[in-house]
Amino acid sequence: MENQESRSYARLATSIALVVVIGASVVGAAYLGTRQNSSSATSTSALIPSSTQVSSSTLASSSTQTDFSNLTSTLTTVTVSSSLGLRLVLSVNSTTIPSQEAISVNASILNTRPTVNNLAASARWAIQGLRGGPCDTGNDTNKLYSPVGLAVFRGSYGLNNLSSAGRPLWIWAELSCAVSYAFNATGIVGQLYNITSYSLPPQGKNDLGNDRGNYSGYYVLPPPQPPPCNGQVCTYNQPPRTFAKGVFLTRMDSQATIYAANGTGFYDSLGSSLPSDYTLVAGDEWGQIAMLHFVVAPSNDLPKVGRFLASSGACAENGSPVPCIASSFSQAFIFNCVSEAASPSGCTRQVSSGLGNAGSPLTNYTITVWYPYVNHPDEPASANCKFSVPGDTVSPYAYCFLVSSTSFAISW
Repeated sequence: MENQESRSYARLATSIALVVVIGASVVGAAYLGTRQNSSSATSTSALIPSSTQVSSSTLASSSTQTDFSNLTSTLTTVTVSSSLGLRLVLSVNSTTIPSQEAISVNASILNTRPTVNNLAASARWAIQGLRGGPCDTGNDTNKLYSPVGLAVFRGSYGLNNLSSAGRPLWIWAELSCAVSYAFNATGIVGQLYNITSYSLPPQGKNDLGNDRGNYSGYYVLPPPQPPPCNGQVCTYNQPPRTFAKGVFLTRMDSQATIYAANGTGFYDSLGSSLPSDYTLVAGDEWGQIAMLHFVVAPSNDLPKVGRFLASSGACAENGSPVPCIASSFSQAFIFNCVSEAASPSGCTRQVSSGLGNAGSPLTNYTITVWYPYVNHPDEPASANCKFSVPGDTVSPYAYCFLVSSTSFAISW
């Protein structure tokens, strides 16, 4: 709800994250608050150029095949470039998903040669704005780690009219993207500066899995520590950056689980649960492209994701426990008190907070809910219930929905 959005994250008592950078995702509970919308700044670069066709040299030596043998589970399309020795594989786990469910997508680059395949980084993207994650953008100025990316468009398009589709949907969870670092087996070696080439293991001989490879690139060495000042006023001139080159393990794929439900910033979402056709596109930085289609169908099931009052967490305001938000319905607090909530005194329950000190029991907060509660002064039109938590200063209005004939949950 709009009033809930004014809440600041500055009072978070627990970490929150959903990071989908090259396929890794972590979902956590969040305090009712304002999200930093990183997508407004980064998604504007994801523009479709006037021509999205792959270069003629790549097309001439490429072929695309779609596997229709197992439509009930996975649909896969493969683009093969004999000149590059690459297979671009794009898969979805279903071509039809209910509006409260999710679709799993994967795009991988595989070596077709019996020997190691070394390829210079080229940034010859057929579509600008393909992403391997929210911080991994497929263009020639901000491509990190993975040489393959994904994009989703609402509507049904082909290669002949993809240029009219506009910007790809922002499907990724919202987060602030940190500086990118190069990692080896012992940890961070320095800030990543650029990637110069990729190396793929021989076909069928990748002990770490077919989605692994190496990238070579330059990174910035950590600067030396400034000399001690001994309590006196002193100056220190930062030395110029020093670069080193290294080879680092990386994944050669991009994957995500994308919900159809409206996004809240905590999970990957198509941004709408309305039935629609969608076009899924994968591409690599050598100009290959692959395309599949899927449909979001109507569903009357309970939501799987959203913004729910969490059954636990570690959120506080002025030292007092207050509600957290869960992005998964399985983490929502269920109120088994429909009759009580409809009474003038409302339904009162205790919710675990988890703010106890080391060695002490977890603490709780008390919440009272009135449901249904509608047509009251200052109540938003989208609300149908009201809640009260001692010490909590957010808007007391929310949207409640029945889980069963005797239970309900709170959402926003």
